[in-house]
Amino acid sequence: MSNAAKHIEALLFALGRPLSHEELKKQLQLNDAQLQTALEELGAREGGVVVVNDGREVELRVAAAAGEVIERIRKEEYARDIGKAGLEALSAILYRGPLSRADIDFIRGVNSSQTLRTLTMRGLVRRVPNPKDERSFLYEPTTELLSQLGVSQTQQLPEYTVVRAKLAELEESYRQAQSRPDAQEPA
Repeated sequence: MSNAAKHIEALLFALGRPLSHEELKKQLQLNDAQLQTALEELGAREGGVVVVNDGREVELRVAAAAGEVIERIRKEEYARDIGKAGLEALSAILYRGPLSRADIDFIRGVNSSQTLRTLTMRGLVRRVPNPKDERSFLYEPTTELLSQLGVSQTQQLPEYTVVRAKLAELEESYRQAQSRPDAQEPA
């Protein structure tokens, strides 16, 4: 496999979102012919994951041959209750979001990777690029989640303004506590 094809596949995997042809050419410094050759190479490859190319954007998807297994696992996933961890993450995202995974981990006090994966698979939250750090994502509620909650926007959630204000107070007091010299660890 050519380096260009490897880099396209790696970018698609690492970013976890579709990339436009223009973005790929810019990021990987490819011309039209090089991009086309790399995409053809990726399209001809067989495996559990395939590169889907609609002519404008490219995206990683599960290969049709693996679709049955994935569908079975998704059904099992949907049958389970989201539990306390899911509710905690959803609450943080709804009342404080959009948030990075690190922010959600901090709020919950535990690793939230699996919980966020479950919520994303169920279509309750989505990952969006972080405008402050292109290497990370933010999680925000989907219209599906808002619809299930019976609201059209997060501001309509119960006591939204009060909860946001209390969260802002807690964050500010934490920042102030962390900025005190006696709160920092010795080097």
